[in-house]
This record gives sequence, C-alpha cells and structure tokens, in this order.
Amino acid sequence: MSSDLELPAELMSRPLALVGLTGLHVETNQTHLLIWNSFTSSNRNERPPLNFILFGVNHTFPVAKPDRTSYEWYIPKGILKRKWMSKHLNQIPGVLVLFYDLEWDDPAWKAKHAECAHLIQTIRMKLMGRGTKLCLVLLQNSPPLPSSEDILAADRAAALCQVCELPPKSLFVLPCRSDHLQGYILRLESAFYELCQSSYHLSSRAVRSHRDQLNRTNHGYLFVRHQFKIGFYHELKQDVAMAHKHYSQSYAHLLELRITDANVTEVKIVSGYIGYKVWRLSFLLNLPREAIAHFRSHMDFFRLRVGNPLSKFEHHAWLAVQFSTFGRLFEDAIELGLPAIQTQHPGFFYQQAAQQAIQRKKACYQDYAALDQTAIQTPLPFDESSQLEFYGQRPWRPNRLSLEPSDMKAENDGITALLVRERLQVDLTAMIVGALTNAVNQFKNHRSPRMKQYLLVQMAEEYCRSENYAEALTLLEPLLWDYRKDFWWMPLTSLLQLGLRCAYLSGRPAEYFTYAVELCSRVTVKSQEEKAQIFDNFVGILQKKMPPSPLDSGENPAATQLWADQFANFAKGASITTIVTNTISSFVEVKATFTQKQFAAEDAVELEVHVIYTGPIPIKFSSLHVALNNSAYLPFCQVANSDELEFEPNQIRHYEFEFVAQPQDIGAELQIVSVTFEMSHELVAYLRCEGSSSEEFGSFRSEFPSAIDKGLAGIFVLNTTEILPRTANVELILHHEAPALRGECYPIHLELFNRETEDIVNVTLTVTTSSSIGRVHDQPKIDGNVSVQLKNEKLVAGQMCQWNVFAQMEQPGKHSITFQVNYEINSDSCTYKSQYVKTLELETVQPVECEAQFQTLQFQPLRQIPVGEQCVAVMTVTNLSPFPLQLEQGVWKLDALLTNHPMGNSQLAGLILQKGEKANDVAVLSFSNGDNRQIRTGSYTLKWKRSNHSKAEGYKIPYSASSFDLPEMETWSVPLRIHVTLPAHGYVRESMNMAIVIHNPGPSYIELDVYMSSNDAFMFAGNKQIKIQIYPEDDYELKYNLYPLLSGFVALPPLQLKTPTSTIDPVTAMDQSVLDELVSRYVPTHIYVLPQAKEKGKTNLLRSE
Repeated sequence: MSSDLELPAELMSRPLALVGLTGLHVETNQTHLLIWNSFTSSNRNERPPLNFILFGVNHTFPVAKPDRTSYEWYIPKGILKRKWMSKHLNQIPGVLVLFYDLEWDDPAWKAKHAECAHLIQTIRMKLMGRGTKLCLVLLQNSPPLPSSEDILAADRAAALCQVCELPPKSLFVLPCRSDHLQGYILRLESAFYELCQSSYHLSSRAVRSHRDQLNRTNHGYLFVRHQFKIGFYHELKQDVAMAHKHYSQSYAHLLELRITDANVTEVKIVSGYIGYKVWRLSFLLNLPREAIAHFRSHMDFFRLRVGNPLSKFEHHAWLAVQFSTFGRLFEDAIELGLPAIQTQHPGFFYQQAAQQAIQRKKACYQDYAALDQTAIQTPLPFDESSQLEFYGQRPWRPNRLSLEPSDMKAENDGITALLVRERLQVDLTAMIVGALTNAVNQFKNHRSPRMKQYLLVQMAEEYCRSENYAEALTLLEPLLWDYRKDFWWMPLTSLLQLGLRCAYLSGRPAEYFTYAVELCSRVTVKSQEEKAQIFDNFVGILQKKMPPSPLDSGENPAATQLWADQFANFAKGASITTIVTNTISSFVEVKATFTQKQFAAEDAVELEVHVIYTGPIPIKFSSLHVALNNSAYLPFCQVANSDELEFEPNQIRHYEFEFVAQPQDIGAELQIVSVTFEMSHELVAYLRCEGSSSEEFGSFRSEFPSAIDKGLAGIFVLNTTEILPRTANVELILHHEAPALRGECYPIHLELFNRETEDIVNVTLTVTTSSSIGRVHDQPKIDGNVSVQLKNEKLVAGQMCQWNVFAQMEQPGKHSITFQVNYEINSDSCTYKSQYVKTLELETVQPVECEAQFQTLQFQPLRQIPVGEQCVAVMTVTNLSPFPLQLEQGVWKLDALLTNHPMGNSQLAGLILQKGEKANDVAVLSFSNGDNRQIRTGSYTLKWKRSNHSKAEGYKIPYSASSFDLPEMETWSVPLRIHVTLPAHGYVRESMNMAIVIHNPGPSYIELDVYMSSNDAFMFAGNKQIKIQIYPEDDYELKYNLYPLLSGFVALPPLQLKTPTSTIDPVTAMDQSVLDELVSRYVPTHIYVLPQAKEKGKTNLLRSE
C-alpha cells in the first residue's frame, strides 16, 4: 500500500486534452520541425489548453477492449484501474492529426491521393473502438485562394474527404511558406480543441450508457468507476463544474459500498483520490466552505476504519496523507487569492498531518517491538503494489473480490512484511518534521505565535526521539527565550528537562551545565529534592564526574563515551562555559549600583553589590568580580576570599567597594559592565550578569514569590556615575559697559582671582560665544572666531591675573558668552583638574539708523532720477544707542551708471552724535544714460565708535562699519527742462524780474501753449498766453515783471504748459500729466515777500542785510 499512499502524478496534474500529431518528420524536415515547435511553444497561457504529442506513423496504440453487451454475469475485480488515467493523458489522443505534404496541382495527385487515404485507413484501424477524432492537414507551399475562385482545390478537397471517409470539417490546409504561420497554427488549435471536446463528450456518453445495465448489488465498484471516468472526461473538456458534479457522485457511490477488512484499504485509497479531485475543483470553483465541509465529513467517515489491527500504522499514514494533501490544496488556493483567517488556514491541517505521522511512528514502533525475530528476517513475500492492476489492492491477493480474506495467515504475513519495511526503510522522522515545518510556516504567516511555539516544541521532541540532539538543542534556544519572556514556567521547566536530556545524550557539558543551573532556579516547577539532585549533577561536572542518566534514558554507552572524551579534552582549570544570567532564570540574582549619581574627583567612588541566592542547597563561589568600563578598577572591585562567598538557600549578601577615580575618567562616566561569579574545582564555570541587574525576567505575572519577597526590590540601581572635576575655587570678575552695539569691537576686562590654598598651574581661559554670528578675539580687531583661548602658566594662591577680550555681535538681541577656566592643582600627591564656568548674558542693540532719500538740487523729493540732471542723495543718520557716537566718515558706493560729483570730505567726519540726535550726509550725483530703467543705486557705509572709550587698558578701539543699501530708483528721461531765474525774495510794491527758460533736450520738435495766470498776491507784465515752438536742443525764454501786492510766503502766479489740440503728430504731443509734473518740479510755487519800512527815511533792515 505504501506506493499508493502518495497521490499518483497523473491524478495531481491538470488534465489537458491530448492531441496526437503524426506525419511530421522533425528529424529530417526543417519545415516539419518549425510546425512542431509552433504547436509546442512555451507561451500557452492565452491558447487553448491542449497537450500535443508527436506519434510516429507506425505507432501502435493500446488496443481497446470489446464492448460488453451485458453486465449480468460480470463481477468487477477492483475500483479504479491504475493505468486508465495515464493512458488517456499520454497514449490515447482525443484528436489524432495526420500531416501530409500534398499540393492541389501536384502532378502525382492520384498516387499521393491514394497513399493519404491508405494512411488514414491504417490509423483508423489502430484506433478502432476508441472515440478519437481523425483530422487531415495538408502541408502546401502555395498561398491559399478563396474556395469560390479555386475550383480545382474545391473539387479535389471533396474527393479527398470522400475517399478518406472524413467530414469536410476535418480537412485543413496549412501554408508552410507563409509569413503568418503562427496565426494559422492558432486557428488549427482552436479547431482541434473543438474536436477534442466533441470526442470526450462522446466518450463520456458511452460510459454513461452502461448505467442501465448495472445493479447496486454486484456492480457497486462500477458505479464508482464510471462516475469517476465521466468526471475525468469533463476535466479533459475543461468543464470544471460538471467534473466536480460527477466526482462528487462517484464519492457518494463509494460511501455506499460495503466496507470490510478485505477491501477497506482499497476503499480508503480510492476515496482519497476521488476526494482530492472534489476538493481541488471546489477551490477552483471558489467553493472553499464546501471543500472544507467535504473533507471533514470524509475524515469523520474513515477515521475509525482501521481494518486489520496490525495495519494501524497504515491507517495513520493514510490519515496523515489526507490532511497533508488538503492542506497543500488549501495553501495553493490562498496563493491564488483565496482569503484565509486566523482560525481557518492550512496550518491546522498540516498540524493534524504531523499528529497522524507521530501516531504512525508510534504504532509502527509498538507493533514492530511485538514481532518475533523470525518474522523480522523473513523477506517480502510479494511484489510492489505499483505492478497491480487496481489502486489500493494488496499485493498478496490481487484481483480478489471476496469480501473476506481467503487466507488469514497470508494476510497477517503480508501486513507484517509491510510493518518491517516501514520500520527499517521509511524515514518517519523526516515526514513528521516536514509536516510540522509546513504547519509552523502557516501559523507564522497567520500571526499565531503560541501555536508556532507549540509546534516547534513538538519538532524538538521528535528530533530528540530520533537521536538528532543537535537539531533539538538548536530549536530549544529560541523557545526557552519565548517562554521565559512570557513567564510560562511550567512549559519552561519541561523544555529545560528536554534540553538536559539532549545535552546528556549528546555529551555536551556546557549545555548540560546551563540547563541544570536554570532548573535549580526558584521559577522552575521542580521539588527541592529534584533540584538538589540536579545541583549535585552540575557541580559534579566541575569535578569531572559524569552526571547520571535521565530517568527515561537508561544506560547509554555511547553517551558515556562522549562524556569521557569531553572530560579528556579539558585541562585542569579550563573553563566549561560562561552563563549570562540576564538571559536565563538563574539561582543567583544580582543588583550592582553606585551609591551616588556623581562623585567629585577628589572623593572615593563607592560601589555596592547585592546578591541573593535561591538555590536548593548551600553553595560556595570561588570569587566575585565587578567589571567597569575601565579595566584599571578591576583589582579594587573583586572578592577573592571564598568564605565571604558562601551562601545558604535564600540568603542575601551585600558587598561594598571603594576606589579613587583615574585622572583620565574625570569628566567622563563610569559604567558597570558585568558582575561575574566563579565556580571552580578541577574545571571552572562562570555566572556573569551583564550590566548592573540580573532581573531580566520578573515574576510579577506568575504564582511565584514577587520581587518584594526577594529582599532586593527596594534597591534602586544606578548603572552609571559621573566623575566630576574637582570643585574649582577661583573667581572671575568681568568689567564691561553694557549694552553692546551691533558690529562694534566690545571690550571686556577679565580679572581671575586664585582663592585656592595652593598654586594653580596650566590655567586656561576659554571664551566662547553662543552663536556662529558672534566673534571673540584677544586683540581689538573687527574679526575673530567663535572662541578664543587665553593661557597662564602659573597663578600663585591669593593672586590675580588679568586679560582683555573683545567681542563682536553681528545681530541685535541677547547673546551668551561663556567663560570656562580650566586649571590643575597638586594636592595630596595627586594632580586634579578643576573647571570653573561663568556665563555672561549680553544685550546687543542697533547703534545707528540710516534713511536715504533722493532730492532735487532745491531739496525737493524725487520719485525718479532725471536723466542728464544733477540730483542729491541725502542720508539721515540717527543715533539709536544710549552712548554718544563718534563718526569717522560716511562712504558712498554708487552704481556704475551714477556719476558722483565729489564734495570734499564727508560732512559727518569727526562729528559726535548724542543719543537720539540726527545728522545728514549729502552726495551730488547724476545719471547720464538716456534709457528708462530700474537701477540699484548702491550702498552707504558709516564708520563709527563710542566716543567715551577711545582706548581700553592700552588698547585702541577701532572704528566699526555699518553698511546700508540705498533704495532702488527708476530713471526718467525728461522731455523738457525748465530753468527759472528769480530773486530769493521780494518786497511789497517793488517789481522783480522772473525769467523762464524752456529747453528741448529731445530729438523731436515741440509745440506748447504757455499760460501765466494772475492771483491776488501779484500783478505781472508779460505773456499771459502764448504758443511757442522749440526745436531739438534749442531754448525758449519767457520774461515776466512781477509786482508783489502782499507780504509773507505768498504764491507766485501759476504757470501752465499744454500741448496744442491742433498738434497732428502724436509722437511730438506730450501727456498733460507729464507737463504738470515738470512744472511742479522745476517752477517754484511760492516766494518770500518782505514788507517795506513803516517810517519814512529809515532803511529796510532786511534789505541792508
């Protein structure tokens, strides 16, 4: 039966309609080879599901059995024939195609015509009794013509069909030389696929036609077989729904059979095959619930049908295959998109397969142990079951229909032979591990960690039973960690016991010692007597004594030899292992802590170690070592006296250590790296606690005593401590005048007093600004770095040293300057480093404010710079600082398009501005380029410093420079220039002359209307209204005689310029708004008129002046 347990390949493969090709000589004819390759190309995803096989012309097909006229006296010998599926998948085609080279106009038409008919008749005789369809494909070189045009081809095709006894739809023509060969091949495949469906449909009808001749009393097997065949034919047709229906009917007929010990094996095997088809097609039809329900009912029906008591191992093997098969189908369906949930996925079926495989191994070993030696040495009395005609039958009684075994002795001998082969030749452990591995992967994918752990435990147990101890120990390591982390002490104890057994049988002292130490801890579920025995065992290992065999192992000579070899390889004093107690539940629990977070460099560092021992019997350690991140302290942090390291069960001991910090650790942190206990006899083992505490696995979630009962709960652990520099006893005094001004060289006078009782040496003062925009220097310079270092080799006690530093802040606001003093002092034959830090919060303000404005020469504001005329740039400087400022000069840096007319020294040179005072600096400039544009006018730099400290302690403070950008301005090419000549002031009733000169700077002729209007303040003589014409680069002068009537700042008669309405040329006409702006810019609107003297004969004082 063993060969029938696994599903046959023809059952598991996807059935494809078989198309046989004959007449192609691919070895000698390249055209035939090209045609064959076109049919069998690998890209068949979008092509009809067909399987092509090349047959020779003389190939012999399986001979069909003659049809039965009656089933009245026929008794079937089995259910499913072993070769039937393979025969229809690989040997008997649904369609057989003959390829023949024949042209319609071939000169030897008659001879080839007869030869082709003979070949068709020969093939028909070979396939007599089969439902195979025959086709003829003519290979031609000439391109085909429509049948209505090629009368010769139509006549000869009809004649050929008649002589070959083929329907016209079975005759095809394939142009071999055509560029569209692949297209013709695809059309042929579609036609072959339709013919295959027709062929298999007729075959299924032929099988169905036998139904009326059967009876359920004698022909129960045939009901099952015929429904299976019909379902298989529908699968070949790719009719999945009908195939599923008939497979289900076949399975239902199978359950109706009478099952006895004689045929139970065959029925179970066939039920598994049919069930596989039903489940697979259910998943393809997206009916997963139906598939699962069918499988469960299948297992419920056959779960207890064992048969012969000796064949229990076979029954469990069959159950394991069923679960594994369904799990694989379920997994394939999930990969194709079927959703699965955490409570329903293939992992559960793989798990059941593993359980049945374990039961299979157990039954096999039990039954094999009950056999006598004669039965074990008897050779197999039969051939392999793969040579039988029907699936699932016994090799020693093939084709027997009797419901009861005819020879019980032969039956028992056959099953005994199968049992012996199962025990000696089959690797049952590999099967169990494979099923468990599949289950673990599924539970991992569906996020079920607890189930995954449970299955891994079973896998480790199986490895242990199969004596593969190395693999078992490898699996146990992560499992132990998981159970410790989740505080599952009962499973942890069981796994530790399993690991102890594996370590003993594989001769591994290190692993045995580790597991024994953890089994002796307080969390394991062991009695004190058992723990005491285990404790003595691992202590004996240190004395090179082999531990006793585990209770269920018995004496094992191989293990004894392995332990002897291991002890021989260890020299005296060699280390067996180093156990990190943070990763296990040890019987030694440690808390190491510094007594303070910080220690001064001159003080002793204090370290405490608290140890609780929870082992079953007293213990004495050899030594205790506390390792820090500096190995220089190791001699000061150890206990070498073993009497101080003797513990009773549940005893707590406290150890204190003191040491002086090394100079290189001052300013750094000391950290507890580990606490190590040494156990030594002839061999040595170490228990090391990484860090400062071994409480990696608390017990607050278990039924065991809490941390409070251990006596260490109230101890707060300080794993690190900081070694502070020696407390500095110096004083730094700062002298400066706040606030600082932005950009200035700000002097700070420093005085450092030594308040120590001893001289200090290597004194270093580091001055650092808080931001990258600040600068400091030891010299009065307008530059520097973010920090500067000042040094003094020695400073006597009680004395003082002085420095000057200069800071420069580039932005207003609050800035921090840090002064750090480092020095060394020799005290008590030791050199200590001390540090003193002082921070200055310095407020920085804006020193000056500069506002620029462009004006005319008459100091009227300008919105645009006129081209070709001089104007004035006025810079107004305001002192914003609380101190008087001394100005050195103002520097104009104008754009290259602007011409600066020098005016000698800056008007601000040497000027002192008090708080809030303003001063103006003026530059006369002009713009000569005639284009209208937006220009950057330039910048203005003002050099200044405080006037109240030109020198600081012998240092000359340099001037600081503040730069300001001038505003961007538009240039304006002026169409007219107007120059007015007028006295500075006038007198009432005294005439004064006014001349107005209008200049045309442009290239065009200008015509204007000039209007001079009178007002109440003046009478005037001159042109009140006049039309003027000005040629390019020419002038026109207007003269007026004004007679003031009123005194004071009075309005002059208004002047108006207008473009005549009769101007024809629009280019020469100017906009009125432009003219109004020119008049308002160049022509004054007011003048001071002074009154005359009131007394006769007196001279007007203002006039005389």
